[in-house]
Amino acid sequence: MKIKPYLNYVCNLKKIGTCIVAIGGCWFIYQVRETSQKFQSVVATNALKLEQTQAQYIYLDDPLFKDDFNSCEESDQELPASRKPIIFSNVMKWWKSWNFSLARRYLEIAKNGNKYEQQRAVNSLGSLNHLKDWHYRFLAQILDAKTAVALARMPNCDLRFFLKSPYYYIDRNLYEIIDDLYQLLVNMEKLCGSHHRCLSEFINKKFLNSHRKTLEFDHDLSSVDFTATPGIPWDQQLLINCIQTIYHHSSIDQFSKDVGKAHGLLILMEIQKKFSDNVDVCILLARILSNLSLHIEYLDDIFTSGWIGVLAAWSRHKDIRLAGPAARTLLNLDVDGNNGEKFPRRVYLLHPTERTKSTPKLDVIFIHGLLGGVFISWRQRDAEMSLASVDSTLKLESNSLTSIIGEHPQEIFHDLAKDLENIEWQKIGEDFEVVLYDCPTSMNTAANGPFTCPGYEISDEEERINCNKKRTECWPKDWLPQDVPSIRVIGINYESNLSMWSPPCPLESPRSTISERSNEFTKKLLSTGVGKRPIVWVCHSMGGLLVKNMLVEEWKAEDKHKFCENTKGIIFYSTPHRGSHVAALKQTTQMLVWPSVEVQELREGSPHLLKLHDDFLQMLKKNPIRIVSFSETKPTLVTALKFPLQFVTSQSADPGVGEFYEIPQDHLSICKPANKHSFLYRKIVHFLKNILKTDNKLYD
Repeated sequence: MKIKPYLNYVCNLKKIGTCIVAIGGCWFIYQVRETSQKFQSVVATNALKLEQTQAQYIYLDDPLFKDDFNSCEESDQELPASRKPIIFSNVMKWWKSWNFSLARRYLEIAKNGNKYEQQRAVNSLGSLNHLKDWHYRFLAQILDAKTAVALARMPNCDLRFFLKSPYYYIDRNLYEIIDDLYQLLVNMEKLCGSHHRCLSEFINKKFLNSHRKTLEFDHDLSSVDFTATPGIPWDQQLLINCIQTIYHHSSIDQFSKDVGKAHGLLILMEIQKKFSDNVDVCILLARILSNLSLHIEYLDDIFTSGWIGVLAAWSRHKDIRLAGPAARTLLNLDVDGNNGEKFPRRVYLLHPTERTKSTPKLDVIFIHGLLGGVFISWRQRDAEMSLASVDSTLKLESNSLTSIIGEHPQEIFHDLAKDLENIEWQKIGEDFEVVLYDCPTSMNTAANGPFTCPGYEISDEEERINCNKKRTECWPKDWLPQDVPSIRVIGINYESNLSMWSPPCPLESPRSTISERSNEFTKKLLSTGVGKRPIVWVCHSMGGLLVKNMLVEEWKAEDKHKFCENTKGIIFYSTPHRGSHVAALKQTTQMLVWPSVEVQELREGSPHLLKLHDDFLQMLKKNPIRIVSFSETKPTLVTALKFPLQFVTSQSADPGVGEFYEIPQDHLSICKPANKHSFLYRKIVHFLKNILKTDNKLYD
């Protein structure tokens, strides 16, 4: 009987408390509204119209205004409280305003703090969101070059942080751009003292030595210098030829600065605006900027001309031919994030391409073979070659699922059926193992696999059957970092030829021998920081000979760069250690083909290759290195000759040390895994993980 009055008392208290909270909330909202109206009557906050959807911006590229922007925060703090607008309209506006103030503080630290503070401030600045468009534009106005590059290398950084070119909204005609290109080429020729014959011949052929008698122009001649009057059409092809000439000129070390000296960055930006959808043109522009990025004194010029934002967008492009040189350019310009390491022409950092807090424990360096390339040799195998049949005993009986999809074609039932099929496959897969793709047909006694994988790992039917949707153009870049996260992946490109008929540039080095080319690689890799941590080399065909020559030369020089000491493993894909019989041409054939230096050095039984291999084996006695070798067993279809040909025999591909596997693939596909469940790929992952696990130095 005493409990009932107590419950009534508690109920009354709850009602009174609810009324007090409701009345108090209404009173608080009323006071906020009245206060806001009073302040708005004093300060007209709506006069700025900061929330309009189509905001107009004034871009100031004069350095004199930088001090005004930098002192903006200090002047705001000095204003009396009565003059500062206070907005209480809604919480979101307050939250965005607070984010903006925080972003300005981060930017100030990123510009003026020490190295550790700058790195943390850039990370925080790049991760901010909920900023308005005019917030980004304001921050872009006060951004400096070093911070802009650091932001551009942050993952998923908002591109609105970067200003466009000062003349971005000026639309110019094609002939005007070509005229500017002509003036740029002439200035570059003057800077090099007319010592580059290729550049001089191009200008004379395309511009100066043209016929002018019966020409009709569709533009005003007053806008074109008379000496530049063309006798050939001023069209897109001429513009592309000009860009190719500029790239070729900038690729020569002593002339790589000429584009910056001749003030050509704004002209290149005009081309980028005009042909932003032309990937081939953008690739050429990215390579020119990559050559210039080796000279950090041009950082401010690259920044003020609006290139940082373009490079940031390119570095995320789906075409790796464009993303690669763009990411390399940003890395070279990031003086606070690259630890003094520079990536010269034809050397690509495939991972990590963005700023990261972790330090790699192992360098994995990929070198292709004759006529190959980073984005040619190391791509996933073509779909028609990568499809492998699965034993019928392993296939799922999914008739019931198919009937469900047939009766209910809605997408939700299709996804449900797919999920059920994957779950069923995973359950069954726990009871068996699946033989990997490209399983070797023969091996030596040192071989130890792995040759199979658990069945539940192949649960994605789409990956097993339809490889087109998940294809990669560079598996060292896309696959390896996912499976072995603590590595740095580097790819090396080099030009090679089958014959000597193509005339080289007189200023470029002649067709290099294996020794000359390996010495060039050593210098370039030293600039990237190779030798400071353990190394694993992955090489295809002639690339293996280059690696062997590098290590032998370092060994003979007492390993002054620590290449031999730090090399933990080498993986050879069909490397002709004893030569290739394809290079052994008859005398009559040699007179017609005129084989290049590279082909001549690959002769079967070549004394130079045999001596190199003997030296390599001697080096291994003093520097134990784990070796894995793959050999092709199928002939390669040479389409030009219309007959199959085996480039490297198993006897030549076997170095006589380490693990050796014969793979049922030809010379071109031996380095292209069918998918992640290919033995050619799984063996590398297993190899790298074992090195990281067994080498205690990697965990110091």
